Order: sequence, then C-alpha cells, then structure tokens
Amino acid sequence: MTIELTAEEKVAIINSHIKNIAINQYNIELNLIEENAKSKPDATVASGYSDQISQMSGQIAALQSQINTLSSSN
Repeated sequence: MTIELTAEEKVAIINSHIKNIAINQYNIELNLIEENAKSKPDATVASGYSDQISQMSGQIAALQSQINTLSSSN
C-alpha cells in the first residue's frame, strides 16, 4: 500500500523545516552579536557566521519556492 502525501501535508512539513532553519539562523545571529561584542572580535569567525546566515536565507528561499510550486499545482 502506497501512501501519498497531500499538498497541504507537504506544505506543513516544509514549513516545519523553514521554522527549524529560522531557529538555527537566529542562534547564529546571536553568535555573531556575541562575537562582535568581544573586545577583539575574530573577523574570520564573524565572517563564518555571516556566511552561515546567508546560506540559511537561501535555504529558506528554496523551501518557500517549493511551497509556491505546491500551492500553484492545486
């Protein structure tokens, strides 16, 4: 027996992924704030945090695009 997910179920799963990425992204943003608050922030560490934040934004955009695709196919 094959079970097929509905578009609504798929969107709910994608939204869950987006929320998890957003939570992780916020944690990285806090890490960046903490790094920049040091008397001698490490530019390499700060840059790494910024890169991670940017990558997460791209992931969220890709998932949002998938939601749009699912929504338009209904």
